[in-house]
Amino acid sequence: MTDLYVTPQGVGTGSSQHQTPSLNADMKMSAAMIKDSEALLDKDGVAVRTALESDGALLWEIARDAKGIDLNSPYAYMMMCQNFCDTSAVVEVYGQPAGFVTAYRLPKRPQVLFVWQIAVLPEFRGLGIGQRLLDGLVTLPGCATVRTMETTVTPSNGASEALFRGFAKTQGACLDIREGFASTDFPDDAPGDAERLFVIHPLHPID
Repeated sequence: MTDLYVTPQGVGTGSSQHQTPSLNADMKMSAAMIKDSEALLDKDGVAVRTALESDGALLWEIARDAKGIDLNSPYAYMMMCQNFCDTSAVVEVYGQPAGFVTAYRLPKRPQVLFVWQIAVLPEFRGLGIGQRLLDGLVTLPGCATVRTMETTVTPSNGASEALFRGFAKTQGACLDIREGFASTDFPDDAPGDAERLFVIHPLHPID
């Protein structure tokens, strides 16, 4: 992972193509140092941006390095970014990619945003990055009229359950847990755990 640099301006909110000048070429901030600087991190160290159509390879690399999540083919992430970049996001910490969330609006229910996958690199965990990702996701222009978020979570994935419960709480929304996929729904040659459907609503006040 590329070293992180502290800057007087924090991190910009533009795309990763813009390089933030370093305060000192020799002043490198490690993930451990960031964890000790949560006040600064909460103020301006984290930027959530809309995914770019060209971010597919980056998302695949993050998913690969994040571990613990299903790694899909590079093609899947490339197509996700090409078709649903306006409802997906990348989080950067001091200008360095730290995680992503991919989501899309349901064609038959466009006010519903389905979160397909969320990933945070191990060195950035424990800093509330996942929460920042979801909070930033629903503020994207592409999610302006979204009223409900849905996702599926396995019963054994306590971290994801805690993340979405926390998100619902910060949104002042209700969380309904419904039946999603049963383990028997998966092919015999590719078994999977049961998936519960999490429904979070309402996300934005309806005028």
